[in-house]
Amino acid sequence: MTTHTYSKEELALFKEIKEGRTFEASEELPPFYRKHLLNLLWMQGDSEYSGALGYMPWIAKAPTLQEKVLVAQMVKDEMRHASVIYRLLDELGQNTSEHINNSELGYKLDEDKINIGFKRIKPDYRVNIFYYDIKYWTDYILFNFLMDRAAGHQLLDTFNSSYLPWKKAIEGIYKEEVMHLAHGDKWVKILSRDPEQKKVLQERLNLWWPRVMNVFGSTQGASNDLYVNLGLKQRTNGEIRDVFVKEILEMCEAHGLTLPVYREEDQPQRETANR
Repeated sequence: MTTHTYSKEELALFKEIKEGRTFEASEELPPFYRKHLLNLLWMQGDSEYSGALGYMPWIAKAPTLQEKVLVAQMVKDEMRHASVIYRLLDELGQNTSEHINNSELGYKLDEDKINIGFKRIKPDYRVNIFYYDIKYWTDYILFNFLMDRAAGHQLLDTFNSSYLPWKKAIEGIYKEEVMHLAHGDKWVKILSRDPEQKKVLQERLNLWWPRVMNVFGSTQGASNDLYVNLGLKQRTNGEIRDVFVKEILEMCEAHGLTLPVYREEDQPQRETANR
């Protein structure tokens, strides 16, 4: 695992946070803390925004009128989530409007079966699963079933964030993500009952599984313990991922689906350091 040597000031900050120190937007944040807080907020904001754009075509393409209504609601939810996080960034002196206007947050890869691992394609902050296009209704369902559940596990860590404005904002976002994954659960159950649809579901699960696993990031990175030490996360990437995998494995077994083998070391790696 990659290790990092921290300064005396940084170690003192870790100790204060462990003992209960929290932060508000109105106070001057320690530069080291601010840097890594901004990284997480930008990642969430851009992911929510890009996710909304990725869902948008399915308002028209969903199979029934009721499903179109549900997809439209999810698009609204994701865009609202983005606006909430971008507002936090604006309060920290960031220019989110300029960022959105100058970024290609709607960009999607053309190739269907590509796996880019941990690589980044564009200079925004989105989690890289949002580079992949949702080509089929089955993909949309798996996105709800897998990605919204993964996001839910990650959001849980923010319930006790040392940055109080983020902590306060996350409760409503989490509730809506739970509704989205429930939609995925319902449809996975429906699709797995039909032999032909179940076959397609398994094929697309094989494709999306490593993509979703990669959103947890590398378990070997130095930022794993850093975010925990800063009180911005409660668990490391590996700990969150293990809980997620256990839950998904049980659900897949109940529906007669098989999770493909995932090996982190086999995933394409980033060529540059984290932003």
